[in-house]
Amino acid sequence: MAEMSIEEALAGFANGSDKNITPQLLEVLKEMATTGQSRYEWAHLKALIAAKMQQVCAEYYEVTKDLEATGETYEVVLKRLLTLLAEFPNPPFTTQRLCELLLDPHRIYASSTRKLMNALEKLLTVSSTVPIMSIAPPKPGSYQAVAEYDLGKLAAGEIDGAAPMDVET
Repeated sequence: MAEMSIEEALAGFANGSDKNITPQLLEVLKEMATTGQSRYEWAHLKALIAAKMQQVCAEYYEVTKDLEATGETYEVVLKRLLTLLAEFPNPPFTTQRLCELLLDPHRIYASSTRKLMNALEKLLTVSSTVPIMSIAPPKPGSYQAVAEYDLGKLAAGEIDGAAPMDVET
């Protein structure tokens, strides 16, 4: 069987055909934790982050059930976290830190479910998202259009880039 591309694996994970977080999908989270950037669709990433969040929180809760002391149940807090994540139309600007925390939670939060879930909630209660940038085509006659035209000619070898410049002394 041929190896699935990361995009296919992520799309399959997001649409529910495979809910196993594979090493390939962990690499997507590692890339986001390292660079803060993603090449993948936010809807697909959101499903992966939600699943990893559930996995990490469940792991902590199995060991330390210290959440009920605050008056809220684990299920209520987890549902609130997942709802906060689901509300983002684009990645929150805290996505990099969120992925770092999900990949290595024990580095900072040794054993407290309450502290981990509070940290996750803080990362998800932001209102800013990463802007989606798109480059508009240059307007005819603009400096950008002329520069792109010249750059195209230079790249094609039609203009000698080593030509001396006229400089007055």
